[in-house]
Amino acid sequence: MPKKSVFSILVSEVLNPFYIFQVYSVALWMWDCYYMYASCILVISTGSVLLSLYETIKNHNDIREMARYNCRVHLMMPGDKTREVESTNLVPGDVIVVPQNMNLPCDMVLLSGAAIVNEAMLTGESIPVMKSSLPFVSSEIYSEKGSEKHTLFGGTSVIQTRPVGDEPVWALVKNTGFLTMKGSLIRDILYPKDVKFKFYSDGFKFVGIMAILAVFGIMATIPLQINIGVPVKLIVDRGLDLITVTVPPALPAAMSCGIVFAIGRLKRKDIFCISPPRINMAG
Repeated sequence: MPKKSVFSILVSEVLNPFYIFQVYSVALWMWDCYYMYASCILVISTGSVLLSLYETIKNHNDIREMARYNCRVHLMMPGDKTREVESTNLVPGDVIVVPQNMNLPCDMVLLSGAAIVNEAMLTGESIPVMKSSLPFVSSEIYSEKGSEKHTLFGGTSVIQTRPVGDEPVWALVKNTGFLTMKGSLIRDILYPKDVKFKFYSDGFKFVGIMAILAVFGIMATIPLQINIGVPVKLIVDRGLDLITVTVPPALPAAMSCGIVFAIGRLKRKDIFCISPPRINMAG
């Protein structure tokens, strides 16, 4: 599994456009000698971003460890011989002995005997499933959807194998890596489909409306301040400050803190989140 850089995770998963406005607000307050509140917002925002970044990186690493799996299997060789190899060396078309009491390293088609498999990892169903070998004579063409009873999926656990006679239970390697059923699940976790979430669009509309109100407020107050002789520097300062009054700069800090706390609560329930914005969607 590819490992994302800290910068790419920071940009894609942690930061959002609100932070640009927050940087502007903090800079304006510092220039206006409003150090206390600006420092608080700066510390809280930086801390929440770093915590969120740390949790995201840690969850990425946890999923990488969870996805990484390797075992030794017996590969069929010419002359009815077998050789023990690492499962990472398997390729589609290899014929191996179905391992018992362990997770399967790839998707396979059962060629002989039968097997009882726990597929809870894929379906959530705790009842074991009986798998039978492909029939020797059949007019049907093998297809993944129609032949689930003959297919052993990677990541599932073989509880028991039932050989026929003295022959071991053989299976043909069909898919490996990200092309397996487990691989597709990991791929969906790592690269979820973009979902247009109304929460964010409404949030940007809210900020846009507040910004428009701020502009109208600035335009309305400038003539009044000029009439009473307010210095130009102070007029500009108060105009820019009015934007930070109408649009709440503490919003990103509050959202980030909430997400960090939510990640901690989910983690205690063994739920990993590698995309913090999705927590808002779940909420």
